Order: sequence, then C-alpha cells, then structure tokens
Amino acid sequence: MYVKINGVNIFYEVKGSGAPVVTFHGAPGIGDCNEAMEYFSPLFNEFTFVFFDFRGSGLSDDASPFTYTHKQYVEDAEALVNYLGIKEFALFGGSYGGFIALEYALKYPERLTHLILRGTAGSSEIIKDAEENALKSGLPGITKELISALLRGNIRDEEELKKIFTAIYPLYSTRRETKKEEKEDLSQKRYHLVTHNTFFSKEFPLYDIRSKLCEISTPTLILAGVADWVTPPKYSLELHLLIPNSKLVIFEKSGHSIHKDEPEKFLKEIKTFLKKK
Repeated sequence: MYVKINGVNIFYEVKGSGAPVVTFHGAPGIGDCNEAMEYFSPLFNEFTFVFFDFRGSGLSDDASPFTYTHKQYVEDAEALVNYLGIKEFALFGGSYGGFIALEYALKYPERLTHLILRGTAGSSEIIKDAEENALKSGLPGITKELISALLRGNIRDEEELKKIFTAIYPLYSTRRETKKEEKEDLSQKRYHLVTHNTFFSKEFPLYDIRSKLCEISTPTLILAGVADWVTPPKYSLELHLLIPNSKLVIFEKSGHSIHKDEPEKFLKEIKTFLKKK
C-alpha cells in the first residue's frame, strides 16, 4: 500500500497481530523492507509488524536529494506511525536502519517500548574497517576504487552500483548461497543511485551521535555477528557501553546478515526481548 508522507508516496505493509513493531531497513538506495517481511514472518502470530521503504528506496518514490537526510527519515517514520494510529511501539533497525533508529529514539523516546539494533554503529568510523575488510576478502570484482566509491557515495551510474554491490554481496553472510539463490536475491533489488550517493557522500560522513547515546533510556537489544565485515562487533560493544539500559548478544556463526546465518537464535532473542515489559 501507499500513503503520501511529507509530500512523497511511501510504500508500506502491515503484517501480523499483537503488539506493534516498526522496522527500519538499511542501505538507503539499495535496501528495502522486502527482506525483513520474509525473516520476521514466523513472528506474525504474536506481533504486528510495520514494514516500509524509506523515500528514495525500494518501492517508495524518489524525492529531492536535499531531503535525503537522517532527520527527514526520522520525521517520515514519525508521520507514518501517526497515520497508522500507533502510539507506542518497539523499533527495529538493521544496519543503516539502525543509525536512523538511534536518532529516532533520541528524538521521540516517549514512543518506544523497546529498541532493537542489528549490525549497526554510533558513528561513521566503520567506513575504514569496512573498506579494509572488503579488500582483504579477495573476492573477485572488489577493487579499492570501487569499494571506496561505494562507501563514499561516488558511484558513477546504476550499472556500477549493481556491479560493486553484486561483488560484495557474499560478504554479508557466512551462509554460502547457491548461484541460483544469489541471483534471485539480487534480482529483487531496486537501485536508487542518487539516494545512495547522497547519503554516503553528504549525510553519513557527518554521523556521530556517540555523545548522545547516554540519553537513551529505552530498553535496547543489540545484535552483532562475529564476522560482520561492514559493522564489526566492536561497534556494537561500543553501543552497549554507551546506552545505559542495553543488552548485547554476539552471534558466533554470523556475519552482517544475522537473520540469515542464525535465524532461529535471531528470532528467539528478539521474541524473548519483546515479551519483557
């Protein structure tokens, strides 16, 4: 379904029944809510999930690049939950969605019952580690020039964006997919070049909210994979040390995509956490 939020048509879906959980997807310009709808489906009989694509991502409309900011994403999310009539909810943010979730938690703490973060961080310091880890992987197609362009928002065209994302895709999970599975997963991606470049060249380099994290009082669950190439677990540990009422769970067999690598444990940890008052 679509609703016009702050002047932009936003795609959203509501699934399940029970206490509400709003989800923020990662990778603006590449990511969308489709994957989360699949991996959270076993919990639909206990919780109501709200999935949506941020402006300039997935099935939502593109917008002015000047509106591709963390602040605007927070306000779009706030407008959507208002439209849906949700007063309090748990918030899940994965990867880049975790950056937005943290900023939402700081702006609208009265809204949240729980905060769940997967593979995320409190600053843009991850860029150096991500670049080094990608290059050390030895995967074909990953060059210093391309990974730098991806992480710094200097991709020339959509074909180049597809090329580098396809090259790094195996890094996200410790579970080795077949070529057929990988092709099917990648075929579902919708690439928004301007969104990606704007966030990674202008917005993300300025991101550092570590000094504010002590203000978060919402019960927080932090999930990290040992083999996460883009947000290594040391950044989740940093979040845990800075957010007062937080719990850190390390997944020993996982990369960035914990939901793929250890799905049963991933869902169990989230379900147990959400059941706590």
